[in-house]
Amino acid sequence: MRKLVLFAAAPFLVAASPDWKQQALASAGPSIDKANSEWERAIVTGDADVLAAPYDANGVFIGPDGSTVRGREAVHAMYAKRRTDVRVLNASIKSEGRVAADPDDVYEWGSATMTVSRAGTVKQGAGRYLTVWHRDGQRWSITRNIAF
Repeated sequence: MRKLVLFAAAPFLVAASPDWKQQALASAGPSIDKANSEWERAIVTGDADVLAAPYDANGVFIGPDGSTVRGREAVHAMYAKRRTDVRVLNASIKSEGRVAADPDDVYEWGSATMTVSRAGTVKQGAGRYLTVWHRDGQRWSITRNIAF
């Protein structure tokens, strides 16, 4: 039985080039950098189209409270219904690390900060995130995004 398992795994091992990790990171990098840069502007303006765009059609957003939103359309709706009494004054995101799990999956983690005004009170907040990026053809998209 062991020979069969090793033999079945052999095509993957042969097909993957020795530098697949660097290739995956280089391929995903521009999509990740674009999404992060656009997030900083779009979270301030409330542009739900831009905020949802990097998500896969079946991507999942998991909030700091453990709530889940499934699918790009649902992520869009979540951002579109932001409370009108809450205004994001500024935001920044810092990608702190990335690792290729396989040729088509990259894990990214980092932190974000925001200054928010609510009912005349201004507060600063910060949180961490872990995002799973998946390549489908030439497109990299978010399949899981966990905000801590």
